[in-house]
Amino acid sequence: MARSRSVVLACSAAIALIAAGGRASVGPKATVVIFAAASLSDVFRELGDTLERRDPAVHVAFDFAGSQTLAFQIVQGAAADVFASADNRWMSYVRDSGFVAGEPHTFARNRLVVIVPQSNPGRVQTLQDLARGGLKVVLAGVEVPAGRYARDVLSNLEGAQGFAPDFRLRVLANVVSTEENVRSVALKVRLGEADAGFVYATDVTPDVARYVRVIPIPDASNVIASYPIVVLRHAAHPGLGRAFVDLVLSPVGQATLARHGFTPLESAH
Repeated sequence: MARSRSVVLACSAAIALIAAGGRASVGPKATVVIFAAASLSDVFRELGDTLERRDPAVHVAFDFAGSQTLAFQIVQGAAADVFASADNRWMSYVRDSGFVAGEPHTFARNRLVVIVPQSNPGRVQTLQDLARGGLKVVLAGVEVPAGRYARDVLSNLEGAQGFAPDFRLRVLANVVSTEENVRSVALKVRLGEADAGFVYATDVTPDVARYVRVIPIPDASNVIASYPIVVLRHAAHPGLGRAFVDLVLSPVGQATLARHGFTPLESAH
């Protein structure tokens, strides 16, 4: 009877091992939660995979949304270990509300571009064309970093040579939708639901690039977005949060950001 019971237990253990992919169970993983701006989705997922490979006992979970949405959630008590914003405004809001542990670090920069559908139904060839009546333009909301940057760009272009004095107002009159995050802007243009939209250069990923055309914005009129990151004061796993932040700031993290089109900061520390 004892031998039969041992055989049954051995078989059960073997079945469990196969079900686990041939690895013995090491117990539950510790989950570190990262709140990050939507424009960081692809690069942060890759960095999360890197951290998980380094430490198989860690699971990295993400919540990607507009920086303003994440900041409000954090201040209202949402559980997160790290916050990465697409601007300093919303990072300052979280810091001034007493929810950060230590000083935020700027880890990357970004810039805006205009995208139009590959079929270009609005016949938008230049930035000046955005002021033509009847176009469908999509921006992120004014409270979203990318939305505020886009409006700043319109103001800058209004004073540039070759642009009408009321250029900004004419473009804003063509806005048919304001989105909660910049990835939603890219999606609407990609699907042909808008004639043009303002997004970050990094939002033109290989998957998006097949469906859109890019109209660059002159450096003199563009806005450079700075991205800060910080471990949060009420982090459930502050050590793991710090490990993720350190990875982002490390040469490996900076090289990964550069591959995804961000401008890394060699002196991020």
